[in-house]
Amino acid sequence: MYIFNLAFVARPNPQWKDIKDQTVLAVFHGPHCYISPSWYETNKAVPTWNYVTVHVYGEAELLEDEEELIASLYDMVVKYEAPDSSYRLQDVDPEFLAGMNKGVQGFKIKINRIEGKCKLSQNHPLHRQERVINQLEQKSTTDEQQIASLMKANLKK
Repeated sequence: MYIFNLAFVARPNPQWKDIKDQTVLAVFHGPHCYISPSWYETNKAVPTWNYVTVHVYGEAELLEDEEELIASLYDMVVKYEAPDSSYRLQDVDPEFLAGMNKGVQGFKIKINRIEGKCKLSQNHPLHRQERVINQLEQKSTTDEQQIASLMKANLKK
């Protein structure tokens, strides 16, 4: 069994009270972007969206132990702070940190199912997928570039 253990909800948000011992769904979206029907060679098309997403289902368990909450915060900072960042949670005034911790409710999810889904224009013929890739590669945004790359990889399967 996997456990997802880096989740927090602001205490003023009442949702944290409702998730205790409940089956919950956490949605993690990857790159996504608009696909224009003008990129196809036909006028019998409608706008659509390409995307990659993961749904995680499991049982929510509230973190009741303050030490476990602080350990989760440390893990989050280590994971997401840039390696050259000067920010370190251990440098924060302990009283200030304790006060801030009272404002969040940590929880973990005991994962019982994971579902991944992608929509990468795979329902279209090869030549249309290539046209979409070409259009996306001309865009400068990260999501469009990532979707184009995923579509290319999908074509090689």
